[in-house]
Amino acid sequence: MDGRTVRIISWARRFGRDKRGSIALKAALILPAVLMMGAGAFDLTQVQASKIRLQDIADSAALAAANDLSLATDGSNAKERARAYVASHLGEWGEQAPTVVESYEIVDVDGQRAIQVLLKGHRPSFFASLLPPGGWHFNARSTATTMGMVPLCVLVSGDAGTRLLYVRDTSKLNAPACLVHSNRDIEAVGAANITAAAVQAVTTARGFISPTANTGAAAIADPFTSLDLTRNPHFRLLCSAGELANRVQVDSGTHYIRPGRHCGGVVAKGTARVVLQPGDHMFLQGHLIIDENARLEGRDVAAFFDTSSRFEFKGSALVNLDGRKSGAYAGIVLGAMRDNRQNFVVSADHVESLLGVIYVPSAQLIVEGAADVARDSAWTVIVAKEVQMRGSPSLFINANYDASDVPVPDGVGPRTGGSRLLD
Repeated sequence: MDGRTVRIISWARRFGRDKRGSIALKAALILPAVLMMGAGAFDLTQVQASKIRLQDIADSAALAAANDLSLATDGSNAKERARAYVASHLGEWGEQAPTVVESYEIVDVDGQRAIQVLLKGHRPSFFASLLPPGGWHFNARSTATTMGMVPLCVLVSGDAGTRLLYVRDTSKLNAPACLVHSNRDIEAVGAANITAAAVQAVTTARGFISPTANTGAAAIADPFTSLDLTRNPHFRLLCSAGELANRVQVDSGTHYIRPGRHCGGVVAKGTARVVLQPGDHMFLQGHLIIDENARLEGRDVAAFFDTSSRFEFKGSALVNLDGRKSGAYAGIVLGAMRDNRQNFVVSADHVESLLGVIYVPSAQLIVEGAADVARDSAWTVIVAKEVQMRGSPSLFINANYDASDVPVPDGVGPRTGGSRLLD
């Protein structure tokens, strides 16, 4: 070896034996790797925590929404409730929340109707999303269905204004086996009271209500929005002058009214007896008024009212009506067009049976007087924009659905409830 080579080998040996600065050198080489491992571990821990939290939100949203599966045939109530729940809890997460893409579907799982909540989360990763490339992606999926729930029998659908469900004086609303719900407020003043299996309001509830009303409830959409109230050709034709001149006005005897158009309405007073024959009865440009000692009867009937018509049961009148058993309006007993904003009044002394759904979605139902109302009905459901009771009537909302051959429409009456996760 030449001298130069010998010198290089000698220097290398001295460098290997030299201990000066070795710790700093090793630290310089190892520390970045340690820091990267620590940052990566912290990043992975944060991702795992985010995934667990997102799954908790999906599970809770599905469970909460499952209770609304029966309120609309398309599942829109359940989807909206799940969406609102997720939005609220992601908002609480704050700036550390991942970016989330949401999906809500109504699915069938082994014959059970269920709601599926899918939340796709994304977080940037360490080193500007280079590790892993594109950042972290993780999913939270939850599916829930319901068990038995309290039947829905009174739905006050208005969502603006005050005193939309208003019971005053010594009035009593009795619904011992079903749910009374207001999309706005509930107020019972004076000696008035509301007794039901369950009571809930979206905003406030005041007065004597048993059990204590739940407030802050989710709104319940009109369960009959898909019901086509104009499908019957009788509603699409204007009344002629001749038809209006032939309105029914009686004060004695028995009068059988065939289904179809009733232009100018029907007014019965004195001791008249009016029998609505089975079918759909359309009241156009006139009211159905039963007053004094008159009687109104009908089985397998649905009475509908255009925008200028309403029903009034007054005086000592007797009323016994059973709703439609089949057809497009099965389960409906009294209904109004969606742009009807009349006041529908029940104040007669002997309104014994209103079996079926009373559907006046844009109108006010007023119950007054001093007598029991609908006590003999196997079941009754009310869907109205507003309900007011005054005086000292007792309105009975029974829920004995198996005791009648009038079917209960989907969205009201018996519901599934409680909720459980399927996956």
